[in-house]
Amino acid sequence: MARIRSIKPEFFTSLTIADLKELSARLTFIGLWTYVDDNGVGLADPRLIRAAIWPLEEAPDILQRTREDLQSLHAARLVDLYEASGKALIAISNWSEHQKVSHPRKPRYPRPEEVPQLTRTPSDQDSFNPPEDSGDSPEDLPKTPESLRPEQGAGSREQGAGNRGDAEPSASADAPPRADVERVCKHLADVLVKSGSKKPTITAKWRDTTRLMLDRDKVTVEDALAAIDWAHSDGFWQAHILTPMKLREKYETLRRQAAGSRRRAQPAGPQTADRDMTDEEIRDASSFG
Repeated sequence: MARIRSIKPEFFTSLTIADLKELSARLTFIGLWTYVDDNGVGLADPRLIRAAIWPLEEAPDILQRTREDLQSLHAARLVDLYEASGKALIAISNWSEHQKVSHPRKPRYPRPEEVPQLTRTPSDQDSFNPPEDSGDSPEDLPKTPESLRPEQGAGSREQGAGNRGDAEPSASADAPPRADVERVCKHLADVLVKSGSKKPTITAKWRDTTRLMLDRDKVTVEDALAAIDWAHSDGFWQAHILTPMKLREKYETLRRQAAGSRRRAQPAGPQTADRDMTDEEIRDASSFG
């Protein structure tokens, strides 16, 4: 539900706002204020955001433009991307500086600073964009917390390579390439190219992470390929699963969400409301197959 918000004159003289290349990004930023709740937080689904902010825009590329606007806002540290209780969320950075809400309603979702933080990895930065060397962030931009945090209570497989207590051995440089590892890496690279990204380089880190996912995490090649395909069919995850590092870190969350999507797509009789999966259903949905 849209909300009445205010806009300060200083918005139009902000250097951070002026640095946004597209005027539509500035409008999207203002529109997000009416999209988020009184706590400055909403679901990070570009389709929902497009429907809320651009409901009458008929341009065929409006959804893609919305995604690009969100990329620009995230890169400018004007919004935060993160997870809480298995939901992908977007929060307006420094919300209290933009809006003074009288009689705010009870928050539906936590702010990013209220979610336990993990050590940030390079792949977490600028999560709406393909990873690349973009230089240091401008000094006048606010610091963004962890943009994507693993679901609370998830197992070690979801934590991936970002926060492990024991050191993980790397493959020997002299070891011959493994066909299963190369198949997963090449599939991810091909999917990225099909989505319009520049063809990535399959590095030693890509291969090491994929090997650990297959060997240590016991993810099958078929499940890894299915996870890549599912992620890149989803409006939110396609902008985040850009490397095997992120795939390994988020595999458990992807698996759970894919299982939940399959469950909701099945006829449910008289019960149509969404509900959380039971432990038995989660165990049954142990793969993407």
